[in-house]
Amino acid sequence: MEQSISMVLPLSYWGTLYERHKHSALCLDIEVTRFNGPISVMGLYQPKEGVIECQQLVKGRELNRENVVQAFSNCSLLITFNGRKFDLPRIKREFPGVIPPIPTLDLYLFARRLGMKTNLKVLENTFGIDRLDPRTKRRGIAVKLWKRYITYGDQNALNLLLEYNKQDTVNLYPLAEELMGLVLE
Repeated sequence: MEQSISMVLPLSYWGTLYERHKHSALCLDIEVTRFNGPISVMGLYQPKEGVIECQQLVKGRELNRENVVQAFSNCSLLITFNGRKFDLPRIKREFPGVIPPIPTLDLYLFARRLGMKTNLKVLENTFGIDRLDPRTKRRGIAVKLWKRYITYGDQNALNLLLEYNKQDTVNLYPLAEELMGLVLE
């Protein structure tokens, strides 16, 4: 059975699980084409030392069942932010059966259990997690950027959307480190 932070398990359980699996974890974030619409971009990041390599699958290009299956093939823990409610249901709807039965650490739910009832950008600021491009700090721009890309072929809009998604995806790891540090001290 798939485990979730929403289950009533001690926070220390999740901290221990995280420490055990963080080197084979997969940070995951998606963007959608419109409110409640299909996936436009799926960001995937496996934390490792060295250069940050974030894989991104784009609708109409690399976003297909085979690539999504491959992306999940070597992970033992999923790390998301509000993924239990947003990302995972959309992936399951578009690509049924691709998500393996592994634990999902939803940092949104974890932070709420710690009394931090806020969004990703505020938590990044709280813990001093930087974004390389200040334009990616604005909430709610992903759908607008996708629409500009599709409607006008605006490559700059797609590039900014990809950077936005990359920052959301990659920043899950340092956020997980900070939050886990609070329960494992």
